[in-house]
Formats: sequence, structure tokens, C-alpha cells
Amino acid sequence: MKKLFYILLLIICFGQSACERDDICAETTPTTPLLIIKFYDADSPSDPKAPNNLAIVAEGSIPEDTGFTVTTGTDSIAIPLRTIEDVTTYSFIINSQEEDDEPINLDDLVFTYIRDEEYVSKACGFRVIYDELLAELVPQDDGSWIQNIIIENPTVNDQVEAHISIFH
Repeated sequence: MKKLFYILLLIICFGQSACERDDICAETTPTTPLLIIKFYDADSPSDPKAPNNLAIVAEGSIPEDTGFTVTTGTDSIAIPLRTIEDVTTYSFIINSQEEDDEPINLDDLVFTYIRDEEYVSKACGFRVIYDELLAELVPQDDGSWIQNIIIENPTVNDQVEAHISIFH
């Protein structure tokens, strides 16, 4: 009987040591980064300039569900890129509020990149790094409000500095 007790105690000890603690992904752990875009005045390229009543809508989405409006006065934004495709298209719409006297102007930007999945941890899973980022302005019949696009950093692996500069 005493042997059975020690064997059972040994099994319980080994069983407990095999258990893992609950992993929780810490907020400070790097995850898939957002694309940082900074807006500048085309006439004075060193001066940041916020677009007037900017709204941004992802291609194939319903604006009420996945679009968002950037408040006036914001000269930089952070938007997600698709993690399961190598292309993301957004419509950048200025003067999007109905009360504006200015006409609505829409420009489509196509972002292409190479996705690289990076293992973070068991709790956090994988994150996507975007390499070789390119941005193309799709020509519009009514003229583009975006005049120039510069890729500042072709690798999107953090959210520290702007990856793209847009001049308008």
C-alpha cells in the first residue's frame, strides 16, 4: 500500500511539472504593424499638411463597416495592410463631409508588397512583415488631389516612423 502511495505521488508530481502556465500575449510584444502615412503640402514639401475631411475606404468594403474618417488637422494616419494577400487598395476621399462646400475628390492607391510571416511566440502567434512596399496612384477622370507619393521606408516592420509620404 505504501508503494502504491509513492507511485501515485510520483505520477502526480510528473503530471504537474508537465503543465504549462497560461501564455498571454503582452501589449508590448510587436505584432503585425500598420502602414504609417504622413501628408505634406505639395507647394512646401517640408511642411506637414492635413487633408480636409479625409475618409479612407478599403476596396470591396462597405464604407459604414470598414471605412473610417480622419478628423481635420491630422497629418498622419495608420492603416492596416492585408495579411493574406500581396495587394491592398484604399480609396482616399477628401472633402468627404456633406457640409463642405468643396467637391468630393476620390483617389485610389494600390499598395503592393511581399509578405513575410515571423513567429513571435506561442501566445502571440505570427506577425506579418511587409517588404518591398510600393504605392501606385490610380489615375482618375476628375483629377487627382494627391500629387506625389514617396516611399520613405519600403519595409513595414514597426510603427515608429512614416513609411509613405503623400504630397497634396
